[in-house]
Amino acid sequence: MTVPDASTGRERTGSAGPDRRPVTRAARGPARRAALPRGTAFWLVAGVLFLLFFAAAAPSPLYGIYQAQWRFSAITLTAVFAAYAVLLLVTLLVFGSLSDYLGRRRVILVGLAMAAGACGLFLAARGVGMLLAARALHGAAVGTASSALGAALIDLQPEDSGRAPVVTTTASLLGLAAGGLGTSALVQDGPAPTRLIWWLLLGAFLAAAAAVLAMPETAQARPGVLATLRPRVAVPRQARGTFVMALPCLVAVWMISGFYLALGPSLAAQVLGSPDLLWGGLVIFLLAGIGAAASVAFRRASGPAAMLAGCLALLAGAAVTLAAIQAASAAAFLTGTAVAGAGFGAAMLGAFRTISARAAPGQRAGLIAAYFIVSYAAFSVPVVVAGVATTHFGLHRTALVYCAAIAALAAVAAGSLIFRRRAAAPPLDPAAAPGRDTRR
Repeated sequence: MTVPDASTGRERTGSAGPDRRPVTRAARGPARRAALPRGTAFWLVAGVLFLLFFAAAAPSPLYGIYQAQWRFSAITLTAVFAAYAVLLLVTLLVFGSLSDYLGRRRVILVGLAMAAGACGLFLAARGVGMLLAARALHGAAVGTASSALGAALIDLQPEDSGRAPVVTTTASLLGLAAGGLGTSALVQDGPAPTRLIWWLLLGAFLAAAAAVLAMPETAQARPGVLATLRPRVAVPRQARGTFVMALPCLVAVWMISGFYLALGPSLAAQVLGSPDLLWGGLVIFLLAGIGAAASVAFRRASGPAAMLAGCLALLAGAAVTLAAIQAASAAAFLTGTAVAGAGFGAAMLGAFRTISARAAPGQRAGLIAAYFIVSYAAFSVPVVVAGVATTHFGLHRTALVYCAAIAALAAVAAGSLIFRRRAAAPPLDPAAAPGRDTRR
């Protein structure tokens, strides 16, 4: 996923006010290029973020086809999926601050070039090796570009609007939703099911790169780039209690995301009893699309309030999904997915706000790195374990245990939040009660 506020502590470095051009070396050079207006550039960056996450979900409906063509195991399938998360995390940790030193536009362009290269590898794939390489390269592309895109949105947003974090979260979730459903439709009804989507995305990435060349640069290039390549991961002392409290929620949120992106289409085909690939895309769309809507709905809520509401919805959604899998009920399965999606979006937004608020600006990068280490570990490791379990116990039993684990984590997180809210409530002052004699 993205780092919505990873550069908040330095968000105005080298940026211009609403009525001034960005102060960059390029702007002072003799050959000045016409740049897009800042408002247009803001939505262009949001569109690029959407496109990257559209491509992140695109392989999910294709996994079953690849598996049937090349006859690899469920363990191999989940390893291909995990390669995306691992490379995303590594590049995020190493290159997350790069755009503060090289400029936003350059780093975004590198990420788009890598994403286009990943599409080329998907087109050339004739076996598991190339599939693994393509998935890993796209993870690296998202990890490289996401922090630059998030920082650019902060730089370009209207002054004091607070629009960037909500747009960042919503664009990434909508990208996942549209990628899952759109690819399913193309695979089901379009020609060349394993190739058409990659040709379309390759063209879209090249067009996006051309558009990014025209966006204004909002971060002045400066020395010290090599020092940024050393990852910093730290949870400040004052944030440790909050971090531990949010862990069950954080793990549950990212576990359900990985579950639907890796196993959702296969599970949908089994529960719904239909070979139509659109069902697999629909469950991804329901989870991520409703999650995006929930993040917008809770944009004004405090972090703990959004996290508690999300955990309760996630618990209810996981419970309904668990019952639906056991009873093989299509309606209940789709309902549970939709409810879980609402919890997914609200809890993810709330967990990030709650944790990031506990760090001073100089400690924020290390805390966010720790946040994403936990997130992507929860996103990938349980899915790999589930892939191994599927080969021994079958998809049905594995999905039941997986949903039960998510429900348990959501229940623990909700209980912890409720307990903390009650403990933090100020005690009643007996002196404030009317007619009460407090002189004894």
